Amino acid sequence: MFKNWVNILTTDCSVIELQNKQYVYPIFKNGRSSLTNFATENNLRFYKNKQLAQLDQITVFLRDPVERFVSGVNTVIEFENISNIKQLLDQIEKLKFYNRHFIPQIFWMFHLYKYFKGDIKLQSVTDLYNIIPNRDSPNVKKLTQHRKDQILSINYSAYTEVDERLMDRHLNKTMPLKNIIEEFKHALS
Repeated sequence: MFKNWVNILTTDCSVIELQNKQYVYPIFKNGRSSLTNFATENNLRFYKNKQLAQLDQITVFLRDPVERFVSGVNTVIEFENISNIKQLLDQIEKLKFYNRHFIPQIFWMFHLYKYFKGDIKLQSVTDLYNIIPNRDSPNVKKLTQHRKDQILSINYSAYTEVDERLMDRHLNKTMPLKNIIEEFKHALS
């Protein structure tokens, strides 16, 4: 079901070195705008692709899967100026349209694993607020209750179930990324 989704993660894989020697992997809709802007404003170092192999541990911030899915779909609607929302939601429900803003977070782990084989520390995105002061968001209109209800009216479990399992089993833990990949690789076939 998810085989074609990996094609959307063919971009550079970047990690930010924060001032306290903490390395953070920014994921779309998980504080990525805040992290990137903070890093740029403070002249922090970005590691990309093969440079990631020199790191020992990377922190990955995870977000509530349903909340992230709704926010991500709304971002796509706004960025792409979608007028036929019902049609888009139908395509999303049938797994015929997908985007980095709302694919399961586990895909970002697979993207990271192309270049990094060390340990990852999985934390809630709410913990990010204790690390950086930025609260930046993509430039989209605020999510309305009506839009949220529209998005939640479809069957979105294919986008959230695997991440719910990831968070239930591994949130607030540090482990080899390889263990996550091994555990979840069959869930995506």
